[in-house]
Amino acid sequence: MKKQDIRELLVREDKIRKQIISPVFLDIGLTPGQGQARILNRLLDKDQVTQKELGDFCHLDAPTMSRNLDKLEKMGYIIREVNPGCRRSFLICLTQLGRTKAQEIRTTFERFDEILCKDIEEGELEVFSKVLMKMCENLEEYKNILT
Repeated sequence: MKKQDIRELLVREDKIRKQIISPVFLDIGLTPGQGQARILNRLLDKDQVTQKELGDFCHLDAPTMSRNLDKLEKMGYIIREVNPGCRRSFLICLTQLGRTKAQEIRTTFERFDEILCKDIEEGELEVFSKVLMKMCENLEEYKNILT
């Protein structure tokens, strides 16, 4: 296998994943590829977090996170509550509607994970995960050199 084959396989996986998951996001009213689904999914696990915490976890920069939160708030999926620990920040919380939509997203992610990992042994997934993590670290290191 050539190194370029790995890049091509990652591109292929990304394209197919988007084709499978995007229709679900569109039905919910989300913009695929913007991180809105990741935000709602994360809030299912940890509600009442700051925008910064949420952005760091979802790997989204501040302007993108702000736009996404504005959209999700307008749709009635989240609310911003005053942060009692800091008057200059808000806590991001799911509404009941947002919780329902986030659960739909979670179910979609879980189904996708099952399809993606079908017939792959646990040991193979562990090795693949380690290799992919190293690739991400390499890319992040390179990006930091550029900036």
